[in-house]
Amino acid sequence: MDTKLGLGLATGMFYHAPAGTTLPTYPAEQLNQAWKKVGDVSDQGITLALNKSTTNLRNWANVVKRVIVTEHSETIQAPIMDTTEESLKTVVGEDNVTVTPAATGHGKLITVNLSDGDLPEPEAFLWLMKDGDAMIAIGCKKGQVSAVDNVAFAPNGAINWIPTITALDDGFQMIVDEGE
Repeated sequence: MDTKLGLGLATGMFYHAPAGTTLPTYPAEQLNQAWKKVGDVSDQGITLALNKSTTNLRNWANVVKRVIVTEHSETIQAPIMDTTEESLKTVVGEDNVTVTPAATGHGKLITVNLSDGDLPEPEAFLWLMKDGDAMIAIGCKKGQVSAVDNVAFAPNGAINWIPTITALDDGFQMIVDEGE
């Protein structure tokens, strides 16, 4: 029995791509080159919220006869435990991240504008994971980072960037491959 339920793939499970990028047909298929790894998701995993506001429609006798959805939204919170170019571009937007070569013997220097009040531009988002033998992909062709939780810089823990991503247009899609 496999006890690794909801476990992300070892190759990295959080990706982003330009808005409109096609989602995979199967969770285990090779992703096209547009998808870039955002970073590793912490052991908190991702949280999917399916929010619906409803209105009760009552008849003349004040009896509820129907319930209609008046508003809905779908969000995913995904705690990223990497502070990299891709994770920062995802959280604060590409326009707020500047990358330059660092001094000799170092990698690159990433400068981030944390004060811009605008939301990052919409992108496509994708998460890949396992549930026992099943492979699962959850993604959207167009979503937007709509909030970022507080970031703790503490000596005994990873720095976690926790964006809330709101699905736009067609919403999130989930594909489950049950395996054999």
